[in-house]
Amino acid sequence: MNRLLIFTLLFISAGAFAQNKKPSGVRKGLLRTEGTLCYGSGINSRYYFQGELEYLVHNRVGLNGTTYFNIGPSGNYPGSCHSVFSGPVFHFPMSKQMDLSLALQPGLSFVKDKGSKENSSVSEMIPNTSIVGGLAYYGSFFHLFFQLRANSAYVNDIVQRQSLSDLRIAFGLGWNLNLK
Repeated sequence: MNRLLIFTLLFISAGAFAQNKKPSGVRKGLLRTEGTLCYGSGINSRYYFQGELEYLVHNRVGLNGTTYFNIGPSGNYPGSCHSVFSGPVFHFPMSKQMDLSLALQPGLSFVKDKGSKENSSVSEMIPNTSIVGGLAYYGSFFHLFFQLRANSAYVNDIVQRQSLSDLRIAFGLGWNLNLK
């Protein structure tokens, strides 16, 4: 019985180590996703939950979608400001596992604020423009990332035009999967 157990363990471990390991890093067919807390510094500093999904269609070009869900503080004007961005991202590998990325992405902000009456609210969709820069270090299934997004958006108030522009800073651990 002991021989059978030892033979089974050796067989399983040999099969696991005999597989060809794909090289890590940025390349065509990579699906990467991130979810983290993010800080937006601007006229009204905010905190966001950021979610991002990207698929690389070329070794240096990926299609990206990013969402920001405003989690506070609630005293800022406007009360809530959620954002969605999408567009291509250009990657510049610095080494086998380190990558610099840049993008110019359009987006929309969904703004909701309490009006003059307690039960009424005003909702708007506001176009955004953003420039994104990121740095990532890739492993087999995970990557560490640091990202800066300069966001430009303005909302038209009854009295004057209000700026929603900010600089969003995010870092953390992301996941990646090689599909090709």
